[in-house]
Amino acid sequence: MNLQPPRSGAVALLDASTVQGPGGLPATAETPLPADPEPHPSAPKWLGRFLVIEPIGRGGMGQVYAAYDPELDRKVALKLLHGHVDAGDRHAAERLHQEAQAMARLSHPNVVTVHEIGGHAGSIFIAMELVAGVDLGRWLAAEPRPWRAVLDMFCAAGEGLAAAHDAGLVHRDFKPANVLVGDDGRARVADFGLVHTGRSPEA
Repeated sequence: MNLQPPRSGAVALLDASTVQGPGGLPATAETPLPADPEPHPSAPKWLGRFLVIEPIGRGGMGQVYAAYDPELDRKVALKLLHGHVDAGDRHAAERLHQEAQAMARLSHPNVVTVHEIGGHAGSIFIAMELVAGVDLGRWLAAEPRPWRAVLDMFCAAGEGLAAAHDAGLVHRDFKPANVLVGDDGRARVADFGLVHTGRSPEA
């Protein structure tokens, strides 16, 4: 099998503000790489059905990996959350499942797609769309841009945020570092690890 992992710096995150890809370069998912790549030695080989290829970022909530889904023949980003789920964390784990399911039901071009949620060795992982690009802050700093292009990008991000709010999801940490600008020029709201359903916790 000839798997083609993205180059270093691919971004598809739940905690985009602290992600560091090697070299800081955007990924090009379509660029062929050597056949039969070996998983990174520090990464788990499999997370559920997903073949882990390499770490591409790290944030306050966990580690992000580039991975391959053999069932659907596509590349994904996996966010493996820090910590183990035990009896004391059951309520938090259930809420995380509910929020991830809500995000998975949200389909909008300006929101990073959440595919599914799973478990690995007592920890939770979330499979997401793999976005090749940079965050909005880096996009703004890369070069001078016409004011209309900047306005359009912010409006697109706002549309994604509004779509999440319309679905009853409150982001709670919306900022340029948590908006991804893909190589396709499309803005996507990310950092779903801080999304809240807006429902009050049970008493």
